[in-house]
Amino acid sequence: MKSEDVKLTNEEKSMIITEVNKVLNSGFRILGFDGGMAFPQYPYYLYFGDSDKELRRYSVSIFTIWLGYWNSGCSFRFTKQSELYKYIKALVEQQEEIEKDFPVVFNYLVSFLIELTENYDYAEETRMKPYIVEIVHKDFLGKKSYYREKYRYRINFIEFLKELKIQDYDKPYD
Repeated sequence: MKSEDVKLTNEEKSMIITEVNKVLNSGFRILGFDGGMAFPQYPYYLYFGDSDKELRRYSVSIFTIWLGYWNSGCSFRFTKQSELYKYIKALVEQQEEIEKDFPVVFNYLVSFLIELTENYDYAEETRMKPYIVEIVHKDFLGKKSYYREKYRYRINFIEFLKELKIQDYDKPYD
């Protein structure tokens, strides 16, 4: 099922956005990718191509944050790599729009995928399966030759928070 095939009511979209926004604003700016905050369980990959920009922003951001948690060793969200496969396939379908609409989030997403597919220091049970690594390299990173160079290093975390519309993203920690 393609992401644009999913039809949510405005109320459902608003509920998802509100729930995710609440979690993001309850400490992510302080904890970052080491916090392992629990987000509401939705099939976010289905919303990567949604017409509602805020729903797309939060859906792609949650996937990026989950990859960041995995990369930092904080938590491993994808115990079923078949679920990770769905996220990667949706990303491949929507990568140009995501890159255009959310350039900082996209920078983090690509950077994490590069590190997660090139780093084999992860325990066997948390290492990406070879078929997923192949899809990331061939269908995602391979489509745009500049991805590896441009997105290998992440932009300032404050810019990431700003693009996620985190409240008080630039305030000192209390």
